[in-house]
Amino acid sequence: MSNNFPESDWKTLSSMKPLALDRLCQRILAEAGDIFNRAKEKEYHRAYLDLYRHIHASDETVAVCFNDFKRSQAMNILANWRMNDLLTEEEFAAFSLETREIVGRLL
Repeated sequence: MSNNFPESDWKTLSSMKPLALDRLCQRILAEAGDIFNRAKEKEYHRAYLDLYRHIHASDETVAVCFNDFKRSQAMNILANWRMNDLLTEEEFAAFSLETREIVGRLL
């Protein structure tokens, strides 16, 4: 399956990588901001621990979605992007029907 990822879909995935990464980072930073803003309502050490856990969990999400970015992992990458809402429906529709069906089955 992973070796059969169509060339046109690989080009599409590669071109969308910066946008998907920016979306994920924007979300992570917004959530970190929420944690920081709540620090005024509770003790700062607790906020620090919450922020630490958030960054750790977020780093794992970034790794799953963007590390090992190679064609043999493309279906898994695309499935992870979908699972993390990093593409709009219109952007996902740019992939071939076969790829969209396989990603649907993976999810």
